[in-house]
Amino acid sequence: MPPREKTPAEKAAEKARILDAALDILAAEGYEGLTMRKLGQRIGASATKIYLYFVNKDEVYLSVVIEGYRQLCAALRRAMDAAVGGEARFDAFLRTYLDFAWSHPTFYEVMALKKVPMQADYAGTEMEAVARRKYEAGMEVFELTRQVMEGFLREKGYAVPLPRDVAAFSIIVFLNGLLNTYYNKLAQTVFTDLDQLLEHCIWLLKKAFRNGALPEGAGTVTSRGVGI
Repeated sequence: MPPREKTPAEKAAEKARILDAALDILAAEGYEGLTMRKLGQRIGASATKIYLYFVNKDEVYLSVVIEGYRQLCAALRRAMDAAVGGEARFDAFLRTYLDFAWSHPTFYEVMALKKVPMQADYAGTEMEAVARRKYEAGMEVFELTRQVMEGFLREKGYAVPLPRDVAAFSIIVFLNGLLNTYYNKLAQTVFTDLDQLLEHCIWLLKKAFRNGALPEGAGTVTSRGVGI
């Protein structure tokens, strides 16, 4: 008798189990350390079983990052929806972004991996479509950043005299820079009260945006720059 066909729910659970194992390997050993054989050993199965769900290790890696972005976006949206007002939403966004990285260190480490194939490396390959989904998932985080920034500035009656994409990107750079000091232990070495450090850093970021803004009507944030 042939083996029973797995139900969609069973297949989804098995795929999630593979991705969980891949996440641990990627966080500990990086992209180069991930192999289908090692992944099979981690879940107690042969590499052949992994190929039933993923074409190769690149699809596994890309799928892990896509899931990380999916969970981050979901957390950011929940926090923003629960807050009232532009500044409150901005604060909730910043804290949730940081809290996600601190609460999900393996996801953050994998999403921040440096020695990995880039978007262009997948052009013309069988992984191009999956790589595109990874890019779009990352851009969803970027779009939320831009939205919450613009809501904060609009509430305060200011517009930043910079391309809005540049302004939003500066927020992500700021957050990831702060997270890097945490993961390389620099923050803990210099400061004993990390909660207070976080409060001060968020205050400084908002102050910088306010001080660099123009009164509403003097300029507007556009995708290209400021209109005077």
